[in-house]
Amino acid sequence: MEKAEIIAIVVVTVIAAAELFCLFICSKLQNKSYPLCVALPVNSQDKELPQRLEYIASLIEEGSTFIGTVLLIDIDGTQEQIQLCRDFCAHYHAMELIKISDIANHFKI
Repeated sequence: MEKAEIIAIVVVTVIAAAELFCLFICSKLQNKSYPLCVALPVNSQDKELPQRLEYIASLIEEGSTFIGTVLLIDIDGTQEQIQLCRDFCAHYHAMELIKISDIANHFKI
């Protein structure tokens, strides 16, 4: 092999190693992740809904979670539960209350 070919192979190998390092190591060090969509059903039998909403709200406020959107899905919630969900949606813009019948429209299925 000629000197120019050896230099070209070494340069390409170094570039490939640097790209692999950045792809696997640098992205892990920066803790890159993708936001999640959380679906929380609202039904009349759920007696712990206020605690669930408070927990999700605390995660959103801390910024320690990767939650991008919280869908509160009204299956058969009571009036009190629906009002509580509306209050949370008004306070946290990441939360959205939808009816079970509107899921197809919401996701454009």
